Amino acid sequence: MSLSNQLWLAVVLLLAIVFSVSFLVTTLSARAYLEKQLSMKNADNATSLALSLTQQGADAVLLELTLSAQFDTGFYELIELTDPKGQVTVRRVADQVQAGAPGWFMRLFPIEVEPGVATVQAGWQQAGTLTLRSQSRFAYKELWQTTLMLAGVFLLAGLAAGFVGHRLLKRILHPLAEVVEQAEAIGSRRFVTTIPEPTTLEFRQVV
Repeated sequence: MSLSNQLWLAVVLLLAIVFSVSFLVTTLSARAYLEKQLSMKNADNATSLALSLTQQGADAVLLELTLSAQFDTGFYELIELTDPKGQVTVRRVADQVQAGAPGWFMRLFPIEVEPGVATVQAGWQQAGTLTLRSQSRFAYKELWQTTLMLAGVFLLAGLAAGFVGHRLLKRILHPLAEVVEQAEAIGSRRFVTTIPEPTTLEFRQVV
């Protein structure tokens, strides 16, 4: 393999490693941000909904109607209400839906978020505990779109870096071609061939 090809291969491998690490770190940071935002949303929604149920007097029928209406909005994966003894009184779980991201991507970068938990009061007594978890499909979709955008940006940056690297290598190795031509001329007993001294130290020593 020629020196030019070896240097070009080294540049490609170096760019691939740098962009892969940057891509992974950026994607993990985006996932952590989405998990944090989703956790805050779960906590806020649970507190707000529990307060609304408390203000309604914690009537059993009204509680079930209100929770069912909230679940039917499609923004939740789970809404569960348990009584003070831990018995489930209302439970709604969403069926598996298209997450807007490939399955392999969801398995590779799983979004794990703790559900929001809040207490429902009936006067001065605890009427139950509300647990809810917002839909994660929106977070997966956002993470997938962000990843695609990053991949596109890194690809363009890699192509640009490759083009610049190719031009630089061609310029750096140009004196080597002249050295080869001079050596071939000397081998043919043509001693009139002269070349300017290259700026690269090693090439200048050879000349």
